[in-house]
Amino acid sequence: MKKGDSEPFEKIEQPKIGSPYNGSFLNRLPNLKNQRNKVLYRRLTFIISILTIPLIFLIYYVSPYSRLQGITVSGNQMITSQTAIADSHLAIDGNVWSQYFHKNQYLDTLKKEQPRVESAQLHFKSINTFELAIKEYKEIALVMKDGEYFPVIENGKVLKEKVANPTKNLPILENFTDNAKISQLVKEYNQLTSELQKAISEIKYTPKESNKNLIQLNMNDGNQVIVNIQNLASQMKYYPQVAKEMKEKGVIDMEVGIFSYPYSESKKENGGATDPSVQTSSTENLTGQSGASSDQSDQSSESVESNQAGQSENTSESSQIDDNSSSSSSDLTEN
Repeated sequence: MKKGDSEPFEKIEQPKIGSPYNGSFLNRLPNLKNQRNKVLYRRLTFIISILTIPLIFLIYYVSPYSRLQGITVSGNQMITSQTAIADSHLAIDGNVWSQYFHKNQYLDTLKKEQPRVESAQLHFKSINTFELAIKEYKEIALVMKDGEYFPVIENGKVLKEKVANPTKNLPILENFTDNAKISQLVKEYNQLTSELQKAISEIKYTPKESNKNLIQLNMNDGNQVIVNIQNLASQMKYYPQVAKEMKEKGVIDMEVGIFSYPYSESKKENGGATDPSVQTSSTENLTGQSGASSDQSDQSSESVESNQAGQSENTSESSQIDDNSSSSSSDLTEN
């Protein structure tokens, strides 16, 4: 085209009425029906879901599946399963979820009823059964009271259960009337190695006026140990070495220091000292030091005595000289 020539108008074609471009009402009617059906289906599904879910819960709630059908107990050693279930107050045929959501309350009740229980857990084993997992305190000793035996557990508590035949490999506690002393003893006893715990057959409370914490241990090997309650764990670790060095069975005194003597030797009345010849090597150093000090004191006393003897001799000599001088002067006077 040349410049100046006007551009021709674009030809716009308008669609004919009823053509497929816009579509007729009859053509659009199926689409509207499909859309309307989809909306109706969605609403119906939503309404049915809202009504079905509560209905399912209602059916489940009234069905046997919502009731507790059984409880299994695991981890129990001394407590029977029936006793654990009864003391927890869990109810068979009771509502499962109500009891599960309040499980801490049931577990606390079990611990109060059973002092042996250290910890307990409750969880589902199946859709309507529980498993009660228990961990018990171990028995570490038997305390004798009025000729009867009662178990002592790891936390220091004395149970009220009587033991008819104390045949267990547990130490026997005698003369203990104060539970605080028993708790203190158990705290120290738990720190001992298993070998030392098994080596103790009896523990007697033997206080005296100057020491209210003194105990006596009767060992399975025939030895006897005297020690303070608060020093049991710290001093008993030396027992194997001291017992090995002893030539015969006897007493190991750990009240003040550590020394030993055989049963054939008796303690002296001045504080429990013994003949140094029967002490073990654990106290030979102390004995040698005391012997050296005694030798020094003997030497010093001998030197003092010799000085005193020398002074007395000098005094006698001087007296003799005085006598001679006096006699000579008297002779001169007579002359």
